[in-house]
Amino acid sequence: MKKASLVLLLSMVLCNCTGQKTAYLLHGSIQEKDINKLYLISSGQVIDSAEVSDKGEFSFKGEIILPKLANIANTRNPRVASLNCTVILEPGDLTMVPLGFYDEYKVTGSRTNDLFNTFVQKSIELTQYYESHEGQEGVLEEVQQKWETFLVDGAKKNNGNLFGLICLREVADDLEPQEVRNILDSFKARMQETDLWKALNERNVKLMGTAPGSPYTEFSQTDIHGNVISSKDVLAAEGVKYVLIDFWASWCGPCMREVPYLKETYSKYFKKGFQILGVSLDRSKDAWLKAITDNQMNWVHVSDLKYWDNEVSREYGITSIPANFLVDASTGRIIATNLRGDDLEKKISELLK
Repeated sequence: MKKASLVLLLSMVLCNCTGQKTAYLLHGSIQEKDINKLYLISSGQVIDSAEVSDKGEFSFKGEIILPKLANIANTRNPRVASLNCTVILEPGDLTMVPLGFYDEYKVTGSRTNDLFNTFVQKSIELTQYYESHEGQEGVLEEVQQKWETFLVDGAKKNNGNLFGLICLREVADDLEPQEVRNILDSFKARMQETDLWKALNERNVKLMGTAPGSPYTEFSQTDIHGNVISSKDVLAAEGVKYVLIDFWASWCGPCMREVPYLKETYSKYFKKGFQILGVSLDRSKDAWLKAITDNQMNWVHVSDLKYWDNEVSREYGITSIPANFLVDASTGRIIATNLRGDDLEKKISELLK
């Protein structure tokens, strides 16, 4: 389960029909005595600042065309702020008040902010339930299922506001691309103008393009020896019948736990036509090479050492790893995705009997 953070950078937009700017007032008071200035930040940009009075009071005033996500923070970078409150910036009188958990804050005064608060509350409740029952058989699966149900229900029932998009963004990785496509298309036209819908749509288009049956996207990157390797050449190599394009990184624990399964399948079926093309999201060349050497990962490896900005991973819409795509070398089409554990060997054994 993805545990919602109270500093989670979510996007929320609720478009008015006229497109005219509408005033908002965002105010409140804080308990921290050592903070004398707060910043209103959206999309990484400071859009306003406010002095904090001796009584801890502050206020922001402005006009907005499309409501959007913002953060109230005591630094220009909310990720490192000691005070950071998520707010859906939209027309109206908005008030920041104590959340009631973890000495954090929430914003009230509008329906969408109230909906967002239910999202945070639900996450806190499920997290606390899991922690109090940790170790009991099936508790993790129970919590994950409840969280997914909450998110899917929220996405489907709120196609006219950004809370629905927030829910969809949180659950999208756990749904089939076509299901995400169906939910995205159900959102009202005004919601499809928002930045959040557009971002989700862009990624979904990429994922739909990498679903089984789709042609794989060709790419080239540098291998461990400094040579540029083309995916097309890997697929066209003599004797190769199936290629697993595997996205991983040395710093990724779940990725490294998949290595024994990759090694076993590779050793059994390499001579029969199975190849692996590993695309690393590492940023340290030394760490990347050490992981390959120490674990005897003797297949083809490439990387641009750009971490999450790896160009191939962006092209494939990768937001979490490990992730993989099995390609039929004879057709260039993807025939399976995200084969984990024993499922990989089972699939390859079926193909290369």
